[in-house]
Amino acid sequence: MDLPTGQPSPPSVWVHGASAGDQRALSPLVSALREGGEVEVRVTAFTTTGRSMGTSLFGHRFIGRPPLPLGPFVDRFLNRHKPRLCILEYLELYPAWIMRCLARGLEIGVVDGKVGPRSLRIARLLAPSARHLSFFCAQTEADAEGASRLGVPDRRITVCGNGKHDADFSAPPHPTPDLRAAVGAVDVVVGSLFTNEERPFIEALKSRLPSHGLRVLLAPRYPDRAGSIARRARRAGLKVALRSEGPSPDAQLVVLDTLGELAAAYALAPVALIGGGFSRRGSQNLVEAAAHGCVLICGPNVSNVELEIRALDGETTFRAETFAHALDAASSWAGPREPARHQAALRRLSGATARHLTVLAPFLARAAVPWYCPQPISNGGER
Repeated sequence: MDLPTGQPSPPSVWVHGASAGDQRALSPLVSALREGGEVEVRVTAFTTTGRSMGTSLFGHRFIGRPPLPLGPFVDRFLNRHKPRLCILEYLELYPAWIMRCLARGLEIGVVDGKVGPRSLRIARLLAPSARHLSFFCAQTEADAEGASRLGVPDRRITVCGNGKHDADFSAPPHPTPDLRAAVGAVDVVVGSLFTNEERPFIEALKSRLPSHGLRVLLAPRYPDRAGSIARRARRAGLKVALRSEGPSPDAQLVVLDTLGELAAAYALAPVALIGGGFSRRGSQNLVEAAAHGCVLICGPNVSNVELEIRALDGETTFRAETFAHALDAASSWAGPREPARHQAALRRLSGATARHLTVLAPFLARAAVPWYCPQPISNGGER
């Protein structure tokens, strides 16, 4: 934001989301804050893919890593950027962040709050921070109950939904010509495969290739795992290529070793196999694949995406107990993509950003952030 010489800087709001998915989920909220008033939004992320996505989405408003969760680092960050309000995505409850903000009289809270079994197992560690949150916008009623168990006062908890559902699903990103050329035609895109899922997936693919003849594009949850996956698959006897190596038409498995291309890559295959659900971590984001109309195959652990699965439920959403079963389902699918139906289902889940803004409005006002306050939203609600 260009200002005349001597003009004071507009008030800032610090918004943090750790990963690439968190950055995408925050995008509608960041856009609304920017458009609604004279405010400088400063965005941070922890992971490599998160920082790449943040830079792509927010440009100069993305300022890099957040401070390490130690007092002196937090103080230095707050002194430099001088936020008047702090918004954390998902469940980034670092005690040093919260307590240092409170010491300065800054309001700090959570949007897209998700409280799973792992968080509840360490509730005693999170409770001292959670009880001081100014607001907690939960994704679901179950997350609201989890936040209450963590120690967040009930009067500060509101069920708002998930910001990722407010993206423009009618125009999902499409592959660049370079990506299309490098990957070629594939039958299945495997998205966000976790480290402990790599070995069983490769074993299943090896066992099914003789009968199914599938060609697969695999995107690891952590891109720096691409080389290790490729080596493991080669040792298993598969023909493997890395996306960065360029066209490899003979490869049975192409491993995506670049940043920020998975959302577009789902357009390359009619079937998407979503990682995470074949481990205890739980299924990763399936919204991007659904927006392209892909047939969706998830693992058995889908508790964190049940809302989306219910919305999309039908003949194009499957749950598989094992990777072998998932590949069997992928090879037998012969139907068309259904982007319009999937996009319509996802739009029915939208509205979280408006509810977030309703919750945030009084905190923005108290922080003297000039911003247009929306009318209260009827769906969702305070506990």
